[in-house]
Amino acid sequence: MLRTRPRTARTLWAALALALTAGAVGPATGAAAAAGTSAAPGKPTVYVSATDGDDANSGGRKDPFRTIAAARDALAGHTSAKARGTVLIRGGTYVLDDTVELKGAANSWVTYAPYRNEKVTITGSHELPAEGWKKLTDLSEETLAQPRYSSHSRLNTPELREGVWVYDLGAQGIDPGTLYKNGFNWVQDPFAPELVVGGDTQVLAEYPNANSCATTETDCHLWGTGDKWDAEGPRDLMNVDLDARFGLQDDWNSSGTTPRAQFEDKKQQLDDPEQRDTWSPQEMRRMTPQIFTVGGRAAAGDRYKSWAPEAVPTVDDLGTRGFGEYADVPVQLDPRWIEDIDNTKAETEGWLSGYFGNNYANDMVRLLSWSGDRLYTKYPSMYIPQDAWTKVKVLNVLSEMDTAGEYYIDRYDDNDVLYYRPEGGTIEGKDATLQTFDKNFFLLDGTRGVTLRGLAMTGSLVSGVQLLDAVGTLVDAVDISNVSMDAVRIGRTTDTITAMPDYQSLRGGHGNVVQNSYLHDLGGGGVLLGGGDRATLERGGNVARHNEIARFSKLATYTPAGYLYGVGNSFEYNYVHDAPHMAVQIMGNDMRVNHNHFYDVVKNAGDMGAVYAGRDFTYLGNEIAYNHFEKIGGSNDALYMDDGASGVRFHHNVVNGSNSGVNFNSGHSNTANDNVFVGVKHVGHGGIYHQKGETRLPLDNSWVLHSRFKTFLDVREGEKYSATPETVAAWHEHYTDGQATYSDGKPIVYPQVERWYVPRVTATGAECTAADYATAGTEGCSRATVWDDADSLYVPSGVEIDHAVVVGGGSGFLETTATFTEPAAEYNLSRWSDKVNTRSVAAASVAETGLDLDTLRFSGSGAVAEAYGAAWVAEWNRHVTAEGIGRP
Repeated sequence: MLRTRPRTARTLWAALALALTAGAVGPATGAAAAAGTSAAPGKPTVYVSATDGDDANSGGRKDPFRTIAAARDALAGHTSAKARGTVLIRGGTYVLDDTVELKGAANSWVTYAPYRNEKVTITGSHELPAEGWKKLTDLSEETLAQPRYSSHSRLNTPELREGVWVYDLGAQGIDPGTLYKNGFNWVQDPFAPELVVGGDTQVLAEYPNANSCATTETDCHLWGTGDKWDAEGPRDLMNVDLDARFGLQDDWNSSGTTPRAQFEDKKQQLDDPEQRDTWSPQEMRRMTPQIFTVGGRAAAGDRYKSWAPEAVPTVDDLGTRGFGEYADVPVQLDPRWIEDIDNTKAETEGWLSGYFGNNYANDMVRLLSWSGDRLYTKYPSMYIPQDAWTKVKVLNVLSEMDTAGEYYIDRYDDNDVLYYRPEGGTIEGKDATLQTFDKNFFLLDGTRGVTLRGLAMTGSLVSGVQLLDAVGTLVDAVDISNVSMDAVRIGRTTDTITAMPDYQSLRGGHGNVVQNSYLHDLGGGGVLLGGGDRATLERGGNVARHNEIARFSKLATYTPAGYLYGVGNSFEYNYVHDAPHMAVQIMGNDMRVNHNHFYDVVKNAGDMGAVYAGRDFTYLGNEIAYNHFEKIGGSNDALYMDDGASGVRFHHNVVNGSNSGVNFNSGHSNTANDNVFVGVKHVGHGGIYHQKGETRLPLDNSWVLHSRFKTFLDVREGEKYSATPETVAAWHEHYTDGQATYSDGKPIVYPQVERWYVPRVTATGAECTAADYATAGTEGCSRATVWDDADSLYVPSGVEIDHAVVVGGGSGFLETTATFTEPAAEYNLSRWSDKVNTRSVAAASVAETGLDLDTLRFSGSGAVAEAYGAAWVAEWNRHVTAEGIGRP
């Protein structure tokens, strides 16, 4: 594009003044900025055009800027709450080389929006013009003999070669990106570049190809035994010498042989305090990887031999050993990379991606080599691998690029060539882009009153929009797609796993809203709603509402449509659908998840819920109400309160098609009242945790809860809830004075909180100090108490399952009974509550209840109105509705 010459200080000053009086602000740079130009009265507006703009222009409607960054700079310092600025963006595509960064007061009080609703697309993707594509079978032998095309021979049959096109990324200066190890509990790196053709994300070359299997169907993955999935696994990949390499199964949590065992929360039982710190990610990546024996489909026709070079890797024993009786077991057996690979014959960068040691969290390991019937890998899985859980795909293998829509990038030795098999056998006439942009589209840092409206954003290897300490932001009617992480992040999280006490959200700001938007085709999640102060319980007040969030968590688990972290944030009136994992995760207090429709989620995981909270006793005051849960996959729950999670109010929801309604896993003060359950096996279930083998009272809960309890209630400076006198006093007041309320006006109160959150030394009755927490057992500050005390934090008391409408023959809440001796006693939820499976209505059909599933309203007649009365029906119909959910 032809640029005008830089103007002198005098002409720039004149243009700026003219633009201000004409409703536009020119670039406040050079002499104008030095002179301290101030905004003129009114609301300054500047214009941007990708087609005929120039950043040397004044920014007027007929003299627009070319880039959004130039418009930002022009308005810097010229806006206020009383004189908002506007950046009007003409239709077109805006390719970013860097983030549009908005900082502080200078970039506050500005709206970024399309001019007269023209279509504006902001992208970090590189266009791949048609003239750069070459059909593989049209390339000459001389061209194919060049080193950069050395991998083409891995497409070793006419069928594999026909219809493949190539693009020389290196020749065009396009970064091919990197494939990093990612997965649950690993510090997240940018994901692999993604190819987008005709607006649709294509598939990294994989095996098996199918992607629409139900949880127990085996066509879409390579399997072990399938036992933990209730499936008949074909035994494609079976682990070698698990017991010898990782320890006995019963000891896997405490043997120290896996990365998960090297986090602080798992190491508190070690005698030496200096050994209790969490390992670095680098140390964990050098831990013992898996070795597989191949069989089934992997072995058929020696298929696995095309996935990696042939070699037995050299293994370096880094000298680190396991814990306790596993002190002689090496836990860092790090294989060296295979050198001098023949790129014409062997794959160089294949991965296994999926489930290795559980059914709820995905992981990735690098394919290293094969020898005989064994497949060697690099990098460990986070959890102990087990044949019963193994369910994975082979990724990034050129020899498996046999299906339309698959692609592969050969990065070996800087070849940087893209291979692609397009639909219909041709790329001609199709728009193609490669996403290699590893930055946010917008970063708002310490701003106030910024609005992003009506913009489309696509093509980033990280998150789309990031807010840090922002206040009063409005993200309205945007379309964000094809980002590898989250669409919008309000705040950030610490770089540790969610089970750790120092995991928290930071810099969430307050009063930020994401609404009326379409967030879709995401590697990660929809909206992270951080914000609020867990020490003072000050609300963040950040909201996601009236959005459609679809096809998310494509690359990572535990990346829901809505993350609610901190205090007092809301996820409301959203339509959430088509995802392999959870829809919402709650990690904090006084959150609202209300009036949403969750459809066809948790499709490819187990031990999970559509809404999940877990592993912290101190998450209180959370409300999940007026939602429609429909088609929840596998053997999962609508709501999963994991490992002692407490203080949820689940009410006036319709659960239609789920294995179970709620899972209250040993938490206290959880209630599920006034709900409808259609086609469920049971209303809910839950365990009562206790230490295995314990026969007498008083007793600790299970080791995992016991360790987390002590950790979360420690006096820990700056980490989550900390039992300092100031924090304890604030929580006492907040949860007893009745000022905090649920959405229906009922107070959020926990009268027992004064007993829960004042740890005392059992032997003396004195209040605990930080030093006391080193004392173990019932004589210290662990708060292990007799279960007969219903106010004990350890006791799952205060649980209610009342007024449940059960349609289609499902049972009520399944109570777990814990039996002990010395003295003899049995414990279940009914021991501590008189409202378990009370006042339920059983009906053979929805029609019998009087419920209309289209409107979610009850009629004045039917089994429910007859059992509960007109006032109950009126209350339901006043709050529950299917209207207003999703995008306008």
